[in-house]
Amino acid sequence: MKQNKILFPIFLMVVIPTVITAFISFFRFSTTLDRKLSDALFHLLPSHHLFSKDIVIIDIDELSIAKYADHPELGLWPWKRHIYPTLIGYTKLLTPPKITIIDIMFTERSDYDDALVTANLSLGEISHAANFRDGGIVIPRKGIESISEKFNVKLNTNLPFPKYENASFPIGQIGETAPMIHVVNVIADSDGILRRFSPFVKWNGLYFPTLALQAFSLGEPYTTKTMDSKFYLEKKDKTRMIPIGKDGLVRAYFYTEEELRSIPRYSAAGIIESLEKLNSGEIEDPNSLLVPPNLFKDKIVLIGTSAASTHDDVVTPHGLFPGVIAQAVFASNLTEGHLLQELPELYGILFTSVVLFFGVLVLFINQWHLLKNLYPIFAISLFVGVFYFLYRMDFVLSTYSFVLGFPISYLIGFAYLTYTEGKEKRKFNHILRNLVDPEVVSVALENMESLKQGGEWEITAFFSDVAGFSSISEELSATNLAKLLNEYLSVMTNVLKANEGTLDKYIGDAIVGIFGAPIQNKNHPKLACKTALEMVKELEILRAEWNKRGDYTPLARAMVFRIGLNCGLAKVGFMGTDSLASYTMMGDTVNLAARLEAAAKDYGVSVLVSESIESSCKDEFHFRFLDWIRVKGKEAPVKIYSLESFQNEVSPKMILAEKEYEDGFSEYSKRNWEKAIEHFKNVSKILEKDDTSSHLLIKRCQTLFQNPPPVDWDGVYTRTSK
Repeated sequence: MKQNKILFPIFLMVVIPTVITAFISFFRFSTTLDRKLSDALFHLLPSHHLFSKDIVIIDIDELSIAKYADHPELGLWPWKRHIYPTLIGYTKLLTPPKITIIDIMFTERSDYDDALVTANLSLGEISHAANFRDGGIVIPRKGIESISEKFNVKLNTNLPFPKYENASFPIGQIGETAPMIHVVNVIADSDGILRRFSPFVKWNGLYFPTLALQAFSLGEPYTTKTMDSKFYLEKKDKTRMIPIGKDGLVRAYFYTEEELRSIPRYSAAGIIESLEKLNSGEIEDPNSLLVPPNLFKDKIVLIGTSAASTHDDVVTPHGLFPGVIAQAVFASNLTEGHLLQELPELYGILFTSVVLFFGVLVLFINQWHLLKNLYPIFAISLFVGVFYFLYRMDFVLSTYSFVLGFPISYLIGFAYLTYTEGKEKRKFNHILRNLVDPEVVSVALENMESLKQGGEWEITAFFSDVAGFSSISEELSATNLAKLLNEYLSVMTNVLKANEGTLDKYIGDAIVGIFGAPIQNKNHPKLACKTALEMVKELEILRAEWNKRGDYTPLARAMVFRIGLNCGLAKVGFMGTDSLASYTMMGDTVNLAARLEAAAKDYGVSVLVSESIESSCKDEFHFRFLDWIRVKGKEAPVKIYSLESFQNEVSPKMILAEKEYEDGFSEYSKRNWEKAIEHFKNVSKILEKDDTSSHLLIKRCQTLFQNPPPVDWDGVYTRTSK
């Protein structure tokens, strides 16, 4: 394709969709769509990370609240605070956990704060929850400055971690004695779905760790550094690179819904019941308790709630879950390094542009029609494959540009291709339909490649030729000769096309046609016979008009033609070059039809057919047996017939003459030359006109009488000319 013909498709299929997706990205309309699409792909693609085995949850669930609703020391939610030291202490009965992280706020005073203060001082690795918020009135609290100074983290970074106006730390002595503090704030995306978290949040110019970071550090010292726009956490046994986004958040790997529902969660009611049985001496072996203490050995223990009355639910990519489950996911992400990095949207746009460019080549350069239909499948598979490959490496490729851009591009491309091909088809259709059969044109324009490949099936080959045309052409001027041929060929070609025949070619005055291809039709022999008889009638009409008008010469006005028909297997298809191809036929079936057309002259008939035609069409058409011949280039003998008429047009005279001819041929085959001659002479008498076929056989009998054939003579006449 010329350069100017490919530039416009590139503009349509690459530039326009790329500009649209870039426009959407520039105005930030794409972010939520991108994340929704990636969520859908995460659900479809296999998971490649498992939830951390080090994290367990003590869950104040529906059962716990319902069971102890009337308990004098617990009561309705919120529970009295002295229960939390009980839960924490139970986890430390044997080998203690690595850290206990509380996902419940203690920002208001109660009568049981001393129990938590004592737990802070005696039970060790406990981290309490703080909550930050925007808006409202800033109320100074006693001791808040000392708490914030005690627990803030010294960061030397310009990363835009989430920033808040107000802070709520654990109240009074709970906060002052707390071994550790963590922030439990979560930030949902604009569609309300929680997908991301931050290791730090900022308040009053100070940085504070979130629950996930506390799970990573386990209360141990750690350092941070920012290098090449990447944020690193380092402690004595591990280093973690955190791919912080532009808004200070990192995309979480949310595992599978089945894994989230399988996170080890131990009901607070079960722990209380186990402790009561242990204290009462009812069960001496801790391992046989409902919740054995060794389940918390070397674990990161989160204490949270899942009961509906606690109103601590969040929307995740897997639907509604308790907030403590989301915190556990973030903690697992940071401790195990399961963090996703959202690649810049430009990467997705560039990938899409490359795919779209190859789409242009497939639609407008490629000549393999099947590839045009397969390319969308390939492109989608490539996109999913690249997305999954990057996902396995914890990168998230921007998806919206492909999901929007590729359909837009391919629809525009197909629309333009349909328009341009339709324009070309209409142009060539107008030209070709004047030359060849309209059905061939239609099929060729739909699938030229398939027709070029061709095929082999049963057809009827048609050959016709004007008798003595050389003599006619010598008598006519060039103008009159062209006029005569145009009239004759136009009428005969119309008859051919009207009977579903395909025009193969003109060879001077000769017409070569095909029945049964390219559109296969089991009635092709009958259609060919019908065509031949109608052409005979049309030629009679033409001769009458020429005589009436006095056109041309007497020899031209007396024009006759010969037709040869044969059916059988043949190779058919478009043959030639890309720029010049003709739908044609080849094979023995075709050669025999051509030989029959030439032999028709010897027998003085208009239409000479093979036995295969006669056997296929004798129910509708009347045939006259003529001879057994052996044509040039073929050893096998051929039984030949003259196509006389439709069956309903047969006269008794024709039947009687043909019976006499067949009797004569029988005597001829038995070498009874004299008897054969008598029968052949009777044929002309019955028909009341000279019968060329009978005269031919009479001469042959006379010759054989004078020069008897060899002993092995089979009665078959061998033609030495084509």
